[in-house]
Order: sequence, then C-alpha cells, then structure tokens
Amino acid sequence: MIIGSILETSTNGGGTQNANLNGASSVVFYTMQEAIIWATLQSRLVVYGSGNWQLCAMISIVNTETNEHRWWFSGTEYTG
Repeated sequence: MIIGSILETSTNGGGTQNANLNGASSVVFYTMQEAIIWATLQSRLVVYGSGNWQLCAMISIVNTETNEHRWWFSGTEYTG
C-alpha cells in the first residue's frame, strides 16, 4: 500500500509552523508515480485568498510493501 500524508503546513512560505491551518490527512495511491506527482504538487508554495496567504506543506509518502519513505516540502523532495 502507498500512503501519502500531509504532515504539516506553513502559512508564511518560509517553512516555519503556523497553527492556523495545521492538520493531517492521508490518501492511498495505487502507484508510486501517482503519489510522487501528488506530493510534489501538494507541497508547493501557493498564494491564495484575499489576504494573500502563502501556503506550503510537508508531505510524506510511505510504501508499506517496500518500506520506502520519501518526503517533500515546498515542491522539493528532501528524501535522504
């Protein structure tokens, strides 16, 4: 099973936490390629709303069949 999770969000675009929009959610994917596309797009910095909020997210992808764990923040993969 491939599970993608939104672990943390930042509302200042700089990577620091901000409790205004934090929360966690998970999505199950059929292929790792689908999960990677979702993680890259979901983690990117976006500007939205009338207040011009900047939002980026820390995304984690776990493949339970291979024990692979990868993560992204602000559109960049930091898997090490």
